[in-house]
Amino acid sequence: MNVIYVVPWAICETDSIYVKKVNSDTVPAPEKGATVDDWCIRNVIPNPDRRSKDVYAVIDVYNGYKENISDKGMSVFSLSNSVEKLEEYGYVKASDTEAEHIRKKVLKLDKAAKKAK
Repeated sequence: MNVIYVVPWAICETDSIYVKKVNSDTVPAPEKGATVDDWCIRNVIPNPDRRSKDVYAVIDVYNGYKENISDKGMSVFSLSNSVEKLEEYGYVKASDTEAEHIRKKVLKLDKAAKKAK
């Protein structure tokens, strides 16, 4: 079983999804709110393909800044989700097929887009 860490967007490349696959024997079970690579886990999602026991951990590289910034009158000084930083931590750009699967089946972005219309 693998834990697949998913970064749905990076500052410099918002159209791409970055992933890092790790054998679950080498990392603790992902939990919402846990820290990973300087960031926090926003959500843990079992693989939509039930034959696979892989788990997707969606990383919040903004560490909740989006929700909290206006509430607290804060401004963001720096963020560490550049492509270089992602690659330094072992994340790679997902293939087109894998990115499409993650967008549709894991993040369910197509359903969110339909609701917004």
